[in-house]
Amino acid sequence: MIGNRKWTSRILSFAVAVSVAVSTLVPTSKAAAAGEPVIEAPVALLMDAKSGQILYEKGENDKRFPASTTKVMTMLLAMEAVQSGQKKMTDIVPVPLEAYNIEGSSVWLDPNEKFQLQDMIKFVAVPSGNDAAMALAIFLAGSQQAFVQKMNDRAKELGLKGTHFANPDGLHNPDHFTTASDLAILARELIVKYPQILELTKIKSFEIRGGKNKIENTNHLIGKYEGMDGLKTGFTDEAGYCLVSTAERGGFRLIGIIMGATDDLQRQADTTKLLDYGFTNFNSKRIADKDKPVGEKAIVPTAKNEEVEVAPAQDLYVAVKKGEEQSVQTKFVWNQVEAPVAKGQVLGQMQQVQNGKVLSSVDLVSTQEVERGSWIRLFFRKALDGISTSVKGLFE
Repeated sequence: MIGNRKWTSRILSFAVAVSVAVSTLVPTSKAAAAGEPVIEAPVALLMDAKSGQILYEKGENDKRFPASTTKVMTMLLAMEAVQSGQKKMTDIVPVPLEAYNIEGSSVWLDPNEKFQLQDMIKFVAVPSGNDAAMALAIFLAGSQQAFVQKMNDRAKELGLKGTHFANPDGLHNPDHFTTASDLAILARELIVKYPQILELTKIKSFEIRGGKNKIENTNHLIGKYEGMDGLKTGFTDEAGYCLVSTAERGGFRLIGIIMGATDDLQRQADTTKLLDYGFTNFNSKRIADKDKPVGEKAIVPTAKNEEVEVAPAQDLYVAVKKGEEQSVQTKFVWNQVEAPVAKGQVLGQMQQVQNGKVLSSVDLVSTQEVERGSWIRLFFRKALDGISTSVKGLFE
């Protein structure tokens, strides 16, 4: 019996040794096997800012508490209010009691102080001031409740299906949630339409009140990671450590999302791995220019001139893995349209396709107004189409 036990013990030891050796040779995850980054946080996403392509995703549609990454929407609504002429950057923003009494991160606003709108946006962008976010919300919409309604209306317009806001600052509320996919769309909307926001989000520190208070950026990768110039951190006990990051190198801009990290160091490490993966493995290429006619033309049979010139409604970019550029093809998809055609009317799409998957696309719009053809022309066109169909049927 003793001899058998020794042999059994030796066999088990050998089996454990083999198991350990094999485990060091086999990748610990599918991500590692595919050469993708191994992200420790439960949720992550990497997006090419110009095309909107998703380059990496993990738990991207999981509903999570966003903490202060909420303020990406707060900043967007502030920038849109200025763009529309409703507000000016030099407007004085009052400090209501709701802002003065708010908990969490702040710049210690006092109702007796007078700061401009541009200051308040900076107080949100750099130190993640909850008091500044609340002051902005009430200044822009009249009340916190009205501003939250604006937030949710804007989320709906952007197609953020996994998002619901309950406040402008991100303090925990069980009815306040989003997803990595939605956050990426929101961040892209802000930085593509209002790139000037990055002049604020990249500030490492600044002083206020005549140097009495030094304000530090909560994004500790600013000044540490090459090309990093934004965008917004977030933390609550329920949300964990979150970061909506963006960095640009050589005109190639990436947006990274990390949600639910255990601490700031993990948040930084995961963000670094995520962005490194994008910059190391992908190239961004400009395919077509906004308003510049493309070679293909839309066919509108009922138009006076059935070949209609089209141009992209926006610049078209595609991000492709290095070495796979030749596998990406341009495809045109046309809508069924009846004349007359208005200038700027969408007639189809220009797509970048790889192995049957659409990587990026842009709407193609008419460059001019196109009249409807005469009834005589349309009559003969239908007659010819009928004859063509009949002849084709004889040979089928």
